[in-house]
Amino acid sequence: MKITKNVKYNFKLTEETLEKDIGSFIAEARKGSYSWDYKYNMEGLRIIKQYFKILQEKFDNQEFEECKDGYHELILFLFAASTGRDKANFGYEDLLSRTKLDWERIIQNYFLSMIKTCEIEELSDKVSEYAIALKEYGFDSDVTTLIKKLDKQILHNLEQRMLIKTKGMTKKDRDKQDIVYFLMSIAEVLEDKEKYLQLCDKFAGILTEKEIINLKREYDEDLVDIYFNKK
Repeated sequence: MKITKNVKYNFKLTEETLEKDIGSFIAEARKGSYSWDYKYNMEGLRIIKQYFKILQEKFDNQEFEECKDGYHELILFLFAASTGRDKANFGYEDLLSRTKLDWERIIQNYFLSMIKTCEIEELSDKVSEYAIALKEYGFDSDVTTLIKKLDKQILHNLEQRMLIKTKGMTKKDRDKQDIVYFLMSIAEVLEDKEKYLQLCDKFAGILTEKEIINLKREYDEDLVDIYFNKK
């Protein structure tokens, strides 16, 4: 994407599709093109916000396939770049916060786009990738959108396919652990205590017994008494 300024800023895609344009932007960012962005009139930040403006327009026009690809590419990149897990460094302490965008709405649009266009296997892959990318960030609209827009059987199938990806999880498998934590958040919103506790037990041999009890305590305070009464 190119950016020019006359009386106001103008933006023009330089690739044949939005997804390719976003990919090109990310590649340039990883080469350092937008390092210390705030010193250079915030060009990178302006482009990011313009991408989301275009994606919102496409979402409103029900162009969900292109939205799915664009949101997935851009959001996961920004999660990594915002927390220093990517070569790209825009020079902001928290890039997501610096955008001043409605991230709950963005995440909701992203999940709705996936739900409307993905078969269950692709949805499982993309939601798992999202769960792994989240790290320090957390949103309400991801889980609530899945719960509200998927019927119970499809949601169950999604959870089972995601759980398969955690098979053989060890202490070193941070990605697999992130998937389990995301599934726990679904169980918590659904108020499914049994499922939540079963997921906690997936951390056996990874977390200490006390750490697992503390996870369970986040759902049910009485479980702390059960733990100490066993001692």
